[in-house]
Amino acid sequence: MSKIYYLIPDLYTKKKFSLKTFLRNILDGTATKYIKRCFFTVHKPVGGIKVIYQHCLLLRELGFDAYPVLMGNYKGNFFGYNVEYKTYAEVSASVQPNDIVVATEFAPYQGLLFEKAHKVLFLQNWIGLRVRLDEDDKHKSYRDLGYDDVITCSDYCSRYVKEHMGIEAKTITNGIDLEQFKQIPTKRINNRILAMSRKNPKDLEKIIQHLHNTSYEIKVVDGLTQAELINEYQKADIFLATGYPEGFSLPPIEAMACGCVVVGFTGGGGDEFMIPDETALVAEDGDCETIIEKLHYLLTNSTEKEILRQNGFRISQSYCLANTQLSLKQFYEPIIQSKNQ
Repeated sequence: MSKIYYLIPDLYTKKKFSLKTFLRNILDGTATKYIKRCFFTVHKPVGGIKVIYQHCLLLRELGFDAYPVLMGNYKGNFFGYNVEYKTYAEVSASVQPNDIVVATEFAPYQGLLFEKAHKVLFLQNWIGLRVRLDEDDKHKSYRDLGYDDVITCSDYCSRYVKEHMGIEAKTITNGIDLEQFKQIPTKRINNRILAMSRKNPKDLEKIIQHLHNTSYEIKVVDGLTQAELINEYQKADIFLATGYPEGFSLPPIEAMACGCVVVGFTGGGGDEFMIPDETALVAEDGDCETIIEKLHYLLTNSTEKEILRQNGFRISQSYCLANTQLSLKQFYEPIIQSKNQ
């Protein structure tokens, strides 16, 4: 039987220390961060890796033999998924022509290490389409590079692939576990804003500075487990989405499912569910002034806030894991059938 291997890149490798770079970082105020990257590594949750584990779990439920494959030391399973993983050393010599290897745009050459396999490129953020390609390959499409298929996490990304590479991509829209991401209104704290610190922190800092003299309570989080994050969503009144660019933008749709009013940037990929003035209050990516205005608006317009909450919750219910699972089946089943004839 064919096996499906999702490659997990080693996201938190140590940087090689350079005195010249260190001195430059001193001047721009990021020396401490640079030292940490050179001598310490702290593994944190990453949404794209969460989706990989989710894909493998959903595929295994359907009877497919799917595994995350660690290409380095980063495991990334902060989400409690009971999925067996493999290492590159375990599978590198055993992959067969009827197997499928899935690599991400973060490490597009890793999939090409498996010459025999059917190769799939999983684009999770449109901005990374060509970022990791060598200069000599910048003009190539993923098919030119050696991939047989391309999948993405949103229609926005699929359109971007078509527009910029001239090839088709299959959308497998991200889903959320609606049995876990659910609202508990009794936990909600009025005027509490939840935000994530790693999502454009300078923009976040600017917005927060303009909210100091308001009744808002602001909670900024990072590196939480899924259970901890769900708890924070459920206690928040508003989720501040500062991420951009985004291939899909999981946090806002998770927040909507937990009953938050979402205010912020779509990053591109969030366009399909962050509908302006209907399911969310949005601004052009990076337009902090407009976000500040909209947050001030909600302080005195509770009726509109509740309408946004209801509409956001309603649209979040269409992003169930069953839909993601169906898309996975529709994509992989024909490939595996053709490989095993």
